Amino acid sequence: MADQGIGEHLQHIGETRVSRRGFLAASGFTAMSAYLAACGGGGSAPALFMYNWADYVDLDNIAEFKKRFNISDANFTYDTYPSNEELFAKLQGGATGQYDICCPTAEWTPALVEEGFLEKIDWSKVPNAKYINPQFKGLWWDPNDEYQLPKDWGTTGISMRTKVVTEDVRTWKDFFDIAPKYSGRIVIVDSPGDVFTAPLKALGYSLNSVVPEELEQARELLMGLAPHVLALNSDTYEEPMKTEEAVLGLTWTGGIDELISDPSTADTKYVIPEDGTLYWMDTWVILKGAPHLEMAHNWLNFIHEPEIQARETETNAYATPNDEAKKYIDPAILADTTIFVPQEVVDSGLLEAAKDVSLDPLRQEIWEQFKSSIGG
Repeated sequence: MADQGIGEHLQHIGETRVSRRGFLAASGFTAMSAYLAACGGGGSAPALFMYNWADYVDLDNIAEFKKRFNISDANFTYDTYPSNEELFAKLQGGATGQYDICCPTAEWTPALVEEGFLEKIDWSKVPNAKYINPQFKGLWWDPNDEYQLPKDWGTTGISMRTKVVTEDVRTWKDFFDIAPKYSGRIVIVDSPGDVFTAPLKALGYSLNSVVPEELEQARELLMGLAPHVLALNSDTYEEPMKTEEAVLGLTWTGGIDELISDPSTADTKYVIPEDGTLYWMDTWVILKGAPHLEMAHNWLNFIHEPEIQARETETNAYATPNDEAKKYIDPAILADTTIFVPQEVVDSGLLEAAKDVSLDPLRQEIWEQFKSSIGG
Protein backbone atom coordinates (compact mmCIF):
# COMPACT_ATOMS: atom_id res chain seq x y z
CA MET A 1 0.00 0.00 0.00
CA ALA A 2 1.44 3.34 -0.90
CA ASP A 3 2.02 5.61 2.08
CA GLN A 4 0.54 8.73 0.55
CA GLY A 5 -2.96 9.39 1.82
CA ILE A 6 -3.28 6.49 4.27
CA GLY A 7 -3.50 8.63 7.38
CA GLU A 8 -5.98 11.03 5.86
CA HIS A 9 -8.13 8.13 4.75
CA LEU A 10 -8.06 6.40 8.13
CA GLN A 11 -8.76 9.58 10.03
CA HIS A 12 -11.76 10.23 7.81
CA ILE A 13 -13.28 6.80 8.14
CA GLY A 14 -12.52 6.71 11.83
CA GLU A 15 -14.45 9.88 12.38
CA THR A 16 -17.43 8.66 10.35
CA ARG A 17 -14.34 3.75 14.11
CA VAL A 18 -5.11 -14.30 13.94
CA SER A 19 -2.50 -15.38 15.20
CA ARG A 20 -4.43 -12.61 15.20
CA ARG A 21 -5.36 -15.66 13.86
CA GLY A 22 -2.20 -22.14 18.36
CA PHE A 23 0.85 -20.85 19.67
CA LEU A 24 1.28 -22.06 23.25
CA ALA A 25 3.34 -20.37 25.92
CA ALA A 26 6.97 -21.22 25.39
CA SER A 27 7.12 -22.13 29.05
CA GLY A 28 3.92 -24.12 29.11
CA PHE A 29 2.75 -21.79 31.89
CA THR A 30 -0.83 -20.71 32.25
CA ALA A 31 -1.56 -17.11 33.09
CA MET A 32 -2.29 -18.00 36.69
CA SER A 33 0.87 -20.03 37.20
CA ALA A 34 2.91 -17.19 35.76
CA TYR A 35 1.14 -14.75 38.01
CA LEU A 36 1.81 -16.92 41.07
CA ALA A 37 5.46 -17.26 40.07
CA ALA A 38 5.80 -13.49 40.00
CA CYS A 39 4.09 -13.15 43.36
CA GLY A 40 5.91 -16.04 44.95
CA GLY A 41 9.45 -14.84 44.72
CA GLY A 42 10.21 -15.54 41.06
CA GLY A 43 9.14 -12.05 40.02
CA SER A 44 12.59 -10.54 40.62
CA ALA A 45 14.04 -12.37 37.62
CA PRO A 46 13.65 -10.84 34.13
CA ALA A 47 10.20 -11.78 32.85
CA LEU A 48 7.45 -10.85 30.41
CA PHE A 49 3.84 -12.00 30.44
CA MET A 50 2.05 -11.54 27.11
CA TYR A 51 -1.65 -11.93 26.26
CA ASN A 52 -2.14 -12.05 22.51
CA TRP A 53 -3.79 -13.58 19.48
CA ALA A 54 -2.53 -17.07 18.59
CA ASP A 55 0.42 -17.40 16.21
CA TYR A 56 0.94 -13.65 16.21
CA VAL A 57 4.65 -13.25 17.01
CA ASP A 58 7.54 -14.76 15.12
CA LEU A 59 9.11 -17.52 17.22
CA ASP A 60 12.66 -16.50 16.31
CA ASN A 61 11.89 -12.99 17.52
CA ILE A 62 10.63 -14.37 20.83
CA ALA A 63 13.80 -16.43 21.18
CA GLU A 64 15.96 -13.41 20.39
CA PHE A 65 14.10 -11.24 22.91
CA LYS A 66 14.49 -13.83 25.67
CA LYS A 67 18.19 -14.21 24.89
CA ARG A 68 18.84 -10.48 24.72
CA PHE A 69 17.09 -9.72 28.02
CA ASN A 70 18.10 -12.91 29.82
CA ILE A 71 14.54 -14.20 30.25
CA SER A 72 14.22 -17.91 31.01
CA ASP A 73 11.56 -20.04 29.35
CA ALA A 74 9.76 -20.25 32.69
CA ASN A 75 9.56 -16.47 32.91
CA PHE A 76 8.16 -15.81 29.45
CA THR A 77 4.43 -16.43 29.13
CA TYR A 78 2.36 -16.26 25.96
CA ASP A 79 -1.33 -16.80 26.61
CA THR A 80 -3.91 -16.39 23.86
CA TYR A 81 -7.43 -15.13 23.27
CA PRO A 82 -9.64 -15.71 20.19
CA SER A 83 -11.37 -12.33 20.13
CA ASN A 84 -11.28 -8.79 21.46
CA GLU A 85 -14.47 -9.56 23.36
CA GLU A 86 -12.78 -12.33 25.32
CA LEU A 87 -9.78 -10.09 26.05
CA PHE A 88 -12.10 -7.38 27.37
CA ALA A 89 -14.09 -9.85 29.47
CA LYS A 90 -10.92 -11.32 30.94
CA LEU A 91 -9.72 -7.88 32.01
CA GLN A 92 -13.13 -7.06 33.46
CA GLY A 93 -12.85 -10.31 35.40
CA GLY A 94 -9.70 -9.12 37.15
CA ALA A 95 -6.84 -10.17 34.87
CA THR A 96 -5.07 -6.82 35.19
CA GLY A 97 -1.83 -7.30 37.08
CA GLN A 98 -1.38 -10.76 35.54
CA TYR A 99 -0.07 -9.62 32.15
CA ASP A 100 2.35 -6.98 30.92
CA ILE A 101 1.25 -6.44 27.34
CA CYS A 102 -1.48 -7.40 24.92
CA CYS A 103 -2.53 -6.60 21.39
CA PRO A 104 -6.15 -5.46 20.94
CA THR A 105 -7.60 -4.18 17.71
CA ALA A 106 -7.28 -0.40 17.64
CA GLU A 107 -10.93 0.57 18.07
CA TRP A 108 -10.97 -1.17 21.46
CA THR A 109 -8.40 1.29 22.83
CA PRO A 110 -10.95 3.91 24.02
CA ALA A 111 -12.97 1.32 25.95
CA LEU A 112 -9.82 -0.13 27.52
CA VAL A 113 -8.72 3.35 28.56
CA GLU A 114 -12.15 4.20 29.93
CA GLU A 115 -12.17 1.03 32.05
CA GLY A 116 -8.71 1.89 33.40
CA PHE A 117 -7.07 -1.18 31.90
CA LEU A 118 -4.10 0.53 30.19
CA GLU A 119 -0.89 2.24 31.24
CA LYS A 120 0.37 5.25 29.32
CA ILE A 121 3.45 4.42 27.29
CA ASP A 122 6.70 6.16 28.22
CA TRP A 123 7.87 7.00 24.70
CA SER A 124 11.37 7.89 25.92
CA LYS A 125 11.79 4.13 26.37
CA VAL A 126 10.51 3.28 22.89
CA PRO A 127 12.80 5.20 20.51
CA ASN A 128 12.01 2.83 17.64
CA ALA A 129 8.52 4.32 17.53
CA LYS A 130 10.14 6.93 15.29
CA TYR A 131 9.89 4.43 12.44
CA ILE A 132 6.08 4.39 12.49
CA ASN A 133 4.69 6.25 9.50
CA PRO A 134 3.10 9.49 10.81
CA GLN A 135 -0.07 8.66 8.95
CA PHE A 136 -0.68 5.80 11.39
CA LYS A 137 -0.48 8.18 14.37
CA GLY A 138 -2.99 10.52 15.96
CA LEU A 139 -5.99 8.50 14.80
CA TRP A 140 -9.34 8.61 16.52
CA TRP A 141 -8.78 5.64 18.83
CA ASP A 142 -5.79 7.36 20.50
CA PRO A 143 -5.60 10.94 19.20
CA ASN A 144 -2.69 11.92 21.44
CA ASP A 145 -0.77 8.66 20.95
CA GLU A 146 -0.63 7.95 24.66
CA TYR A 147 -1.67 4.33 25.00
CA GLN A 148 -0.88 2.25 21.93
CA LEU A 149 1.88 1.42 19.47
CA PRO A 150 0.67 0.23 16.03
CA LYS A 151 1.54 -3.41 15.40
CA ASP A 152 0.21 -4.17 11.95
CA TRP A 153 -2.88 -3.80 9.81
CA GLY A 154 -4.92 -5.72 7.30
CA THR A 155 -8.31 -6.51 5.86
CA THR A 156 -11.14 -8.97 6.32
CA GLY A 157 -12.05 -10.87 3.18
CA ILE A 158 -13.16 -14.03 1.43
CA SER A 159 -10.87 -17.06 1.15
CA MET A 160 -11.56 -20.01 -1.10
CA ARG A 161 -10.08 -23.11 -2.65
CA THR A 162 -10.76 -22.34 -6.30
CA LYS A 163 -10.41 -25.91 -7.53
CA VAL A 164 -13.59 -26.59 -5.56
CA VAL A 165 -15.24 -23.17 -5.45
CA THR A 166 -15.49 -22.45 -9.16
CA GLU A 167 -17.79 -19.42 -8.99
CA ASP A 168 -16.40 -15.95 -9.62
CA VAL A 169 -16.76 -14.70 -6.04
CA ARG A 170 -16.09 -10.98 -5.86
CA THR A 171 -18.50 -9.62 -3.24
CA TRP A 172 -20.03 -10.43 0.13
CA LYS A 173 -23.31 -10.84 -1.72
CA ASP A 174 -21.66 -13.56 -3.81
CA PHE A 175 -20.42 -15.17 -0.60
CA PHE A 176 -23.93 -15.45 0.84
CA ASP A 177 -25.38 -16.58 -2.49
CA ILE A 178 -23.05 -19.58 -2.86
CA ALA A 179 -22.83 -20.57 0.82
CA PRO A 180 -25.56 -23.26 0.64
CA LYS A 181 -23.67 -25.04 -2.15
CA TYR A 182 -20.68 -25.47 0.17
CA SER A 183 -22.64 -26.26 3.30
CA GLY A 184 -20.49 -27.65 6.12
CA ARG A 185 -17.31 -26.50 4.40
CA ILE A 186 -17.24 -22.83 5.46
CA VAL A 187 -14.93 -21.47 8.16
CA ILE A 188 -15.41 -18.05 9.73
CA VAL A 189 -13.29 -16.06 12.18
CA ASP A 190 -14.69 -15.90 15.70
CA SER A 191 -14.89 -12.10 15.73
CA PRO A 192 -18.20 -10.20 15.71
CA GLY A 193 -16.88 -7.03 14.11
CA ASP A 194 -15.42 -8.97 11.20
CA VAL A 195 -18.47 -11.19 10.78
CA PHE A 196 -20.98 -8.31 10.82
CA THR A 197 -18.96 -6.78 7.99
CA ALA A 198 -20.22 -9.42 5.55
CA PRO A 199 -24.01 -8.98 5.81
CA LEU A 200 -23.95 -5.23 6.34
CA LYS A 201 -21.71 -4.60 3.34
CA ALA A 202 -23.70 -7.08 1.24
CA LEU A 203 -26.77 -4.99 2.05
CA GLY A 204 -25.01 -1.74 1.22
CA TYR A 205 -24.76 -0.46 4.80
CA SER A 206 -21.89 0.71 6.99
CA LEU A 207 -20.19 -2.16 8.76
CA ASN A 208 -20.54 -0.04 11.91
CA SER A 209 -24.32 0.21 11.68
CA VAL A 210 -26.35 0.17 14.90
CA VAL A 211 -29.61 0.99 13.10
CA PRO A 212 -32.11 -1.66 14.26
CA GLU A 213 -33.75 -2.07 10.85
CA GLU A 214 -30.37 -2.62 9.17
CA LEU A 215 -29.20 -5.02 11.86
CA GLU A 216 -32.38 -7.06 11.54
CA GLN A 217 -31.68 -7.48 7.83
CA ALA A 218 -28.12 -8.51 8.71
CA ARG A 219 -29.53 -11.01 11.23
CA GLU A 220 -31.57 -12.62 8.46
CA LEU A 221 -28.49 -13.13 6.29
CA LEU A 222 -26.41 -14.45 9.19
CA MET A 223 -29.09 -16.88 10.33
CA GLY A 224 -29.37 -18.14 6.77
CA LEU A 225 -25.61 -18.68 6.73
CA ALA A 226 -25.21 -20.27 10.18
CA PRO A 227 -26.41 -23.83 9.32
CA HIS A 228 -23.79 -24.05 6.57
CA VAL A 229 -20.80 -23.04 8.72
CA LEU A 230 -18.29 -25.70 9.75
CA ALA A 231 -16.77 -23.69 12.57
CA LEU A 232 -15.89 -20.32 14.03
CA ASN A 233 -12.11 -20.32 14.22
CA SER A 234 -9.82 -17.33 14.63
CA ASP A 235 -6.69 -19.29 15.51
CA THR A 236 -6.14 -21.96 12.84
CA TYR A 237 -8.71 -21.38 10.11
CA GLU A 238 -6.06 -22.13 7.49
CA GLU A 239 -5.85 -25.76 8.60
CA PRO A 240 -9.33 -26.85 7.41
CA MET A 241 -8.76 -24.76 4.29
CA LYS A 242 -5.53 -26.68 3.69
CA THR A 243 -7.16 -30.09 3.97
CA GLU A 244 -10.26 -28.95 2.03
CA GLU A 245 -12.46 -29.73 5.01
CA ALA A 246 -13.33 -26.08 4.42
CA VAL A 247 -13.23 -24.55 0.96
CA LEU A 248 -14.79 -21.15 1.64
CA GLY A 249 -14.00 -18.73 4.44
CA LEU A 250 -14.49 -15.33 5.99
CA THR A 251 -10.93 -14.78 7.16
CA TRP A 252 -7.92 -12.54 7.43
CA THR A 253 -4.84 -12.94 5.24
CA GLY A 254 -2.67 -14.52 7.95
CA GLY A 255 -2.22 -18.23 7.25
CA ILE A 256 -3.97 -17.95 3.90
CA ASP A 257 -0.81 -16.52 2.35
CA GLU A 258 1.01 -19.72 3.29
CA LEU A 259 -1.54 -21.78 1.39
CA ILE A 260 -1.25 -19.51 -1.65
CA SER A 261 2.55 -19.90 -1.71
CA ASP A 262 2.47 -23.71 -1.24
CA PRO A 263 2.31 -25.52 -4.61
CA SER A 264 -0.04 -28.15 -3.14
CA THR A 265 -2.60 -25.48 -2.13
CA ALA A 266 -1.76 -22.75 -4.64
CA ASP A 267 -5.36 -22.69 -5.86
CA THR A 268 -6.19 -20.82 -2.63
CA LYS A 269 -7.40 -17.30 -3.24
CA TYR A 270 -8.06 -14.28 -1.00
CA VAL A 271 -10.48 -11.61 -2.19
CA ILE A 272 -11.09 -8.09 -0.89
CA PRO A 273 -14.83 -7.85 -1.61
CA GLU A 274 -15.89 -5.25 -4.13
CA ASP A 275 -18.89 -4.23 -2.01
CA GLY A 276 -16.50 -3.08 0.71
CA THR A 277 -14.87 -4.53 3.78
CA LEU A 278 -13.18 -3.89 7.09
CA TYR A 279 -9.80 -2.24 7.53
CA TRP A 280 -8.33 -3.15 10.92
CA MET A 281 -5.20 -2.26 12.87
CA ASP A 282 -3.86 -4.15 15.86
CA THR A 283 -1.88 -2.29 18.49
CA TRP A 284 0.53 -3.07 21.30
CA VAL A 285 -0.60 -1.79 24.70
CA ILE A 286 0.74 -2.07 28.25
CA LEU A 287 -1.80 -3.32 30.76
CA LYS A 288 -2.50 -1.51 34.01
CA GLY A 289 -0.48 -2.91 36.87
CA ALA A 290 1.93 -4.68 34.51
CA PRO A 291 4.18 -6.75 36.80
CA HIS A 292 7.19 -6.09 34.54
CA LEU A 293 6.67 -2.55 33.32
CA GLU A 294 10.26 -1.95 32.24
CA MET A 295 10.34 -5.20 30.27
CA ALA A 296 7.06 -4.27 28.61
CA HIS A 297 8.67 -1.12 27.27
CA ASN A 298 11.69 -3.17 26.19
CA TRP A 299 9.37 -5.38 24.16
CA LEU A 300 7.68 -2.45 22.42
CA ASN A 301 11.03 -1.04 21.40
CA PHE A 302 12.46 -4.42 20.40
CA ILE A 303 9.54 -5.44 18.19
CA HIS A 304 9.89 -2.28 16.10
CA GLU A 305 13.58 -2.66 15.36
CA PRO A 306 13.38 -2.61 11.55
CA GLU A 307 14.82 -6.08 10.91
CA ILE A 308 12.81 -7.59 13.76
CA GLN A 309 9.63 -5.94 12.49
CA ALA A 310 10.32 -7.14 8.94
CA ARG A 311 10.44 -10.69 10.24
CA GLU A 312 7.04 -10.12 11.87
CA THR A 313 5.53 -9.10 8.53
CA GLU A 314 7.06 -12.07 6.72
CA THR A 315 5.77 -14.46 9.40
CA ASN A 316 2.27 -13.09 9.94
CA ALA A 317 1.49 -11.74 6.45
CA TYR A 318 0.05 -8.48 7.72
CA ALA A 319 1.26 -5.07 6.60
CA THR A 320 3.65 -3.16 8.85
CA PRO A 321 3.24 0.55 9.70
CA ASN A 322 7.03 0.70 10.18
CA ASP A 323 8.58 2.43 7.16
CA GLU A 324 12.16 1.42 7.91
CA ALA A 325 11.19 -2.25 8.20
CA LYS A 326 10.05 -2.29 4.58
CA LYS A 327 13.70 -2.12 3.52
CA TYR A 328 14.17 -5.63 4.94
CA ILE A 329 10.95 -7.27 3.75
CA ASP A 330 10.98 -9.69 0.85
CA PRO A 331 10.02 -7.65 -2.24
CA ALA A 332 7.51 -10.32 -3.20
CA ILE A 333 5.63 -9.68 0.05
CA LEU A 334 5.74 -5.93 -0.43
CA ALA A 335 4.24 -6.49 -3.88
CA ASP A 336 1.50 -8.81 -2.56
CA THR A 337 -1.69 -6.77 -2.87
CA THR A 338 -3.56 -8.94 -0.37
CA ILE A 339 -1.09 -7.81 2.31
CA PHE A 340 -0.03 -4.31 1.24
CA VAL A 341 -3.33 -3.12 -0.20
CA PRO A 342 -2.91 -0.96 -3.33
CA GLN A 343 -3.50 2.74 -2.92
CA GLU A 344 -6.25 2.69 -5.52
CA VAL A 345 -8.23 0.31 -3.32
CA VAL A 346 -7.82 2.65 -0.36
CA ASP A 347 -8.80 5.63 -2.46
CA SER A 348 -11.85 3.80 -3.78
CA GLY A 349 -13.52 3.96 -0.38
CA LEU A 350 -13.94 0.18 -0.21
CA LEU A 351 -12.13 -0.05 3.13
CA GLU A 352 -14.00 1.09 6.23
CA ALA A 353 -12.45 1.25 9.68
CA ALA A 354 -14.40 -0.03 12.65
CA LYS A 355 -15.98 2.16 15.30
CA ASP A 356 -16.43 1.06 18.88
CA VAL A 357 -19.87 -0.51 18.36
CA SER A 358 -19.09 -3.98 19.69
CA LEU A 359 -21.05 -3.43 22.91
CA ASP A 360 -24.27 -2.45 21.12
CA PRO A 361 -26.98 -4.68 22.72
CA LEU A 362 -28.68 -5.66 19.47
CA ARG A 363 -25.40 -6.59 17.79
CA GLN A 364 -24.52 -8.68 20.84
CA GLU A 365 -27.90 -10.42 20.75
CA ILE A 366 -27.59 -11.24 17.04
CA TRP A 367 -24.03 -12.49 17.50
CA GLU A 368 -25.03 -14.89 20.27
CA GLN A 369 -27.93 -16.19 18.20
CA PHE A 370 -25.61 -16.70 15.22
CA LYS A 371 -23.00 -18.53 17.30
CA SER A 372 -25.58 -20.84 18.84
CA SER A 373 -26.92 -21.73 15.37
CA ILE A 374 -23.60 -22.71 13.77
CA GLY A 375 -23.84 -26.02 11.96
CA GLY A 376 -27.63 -26.14 12.06
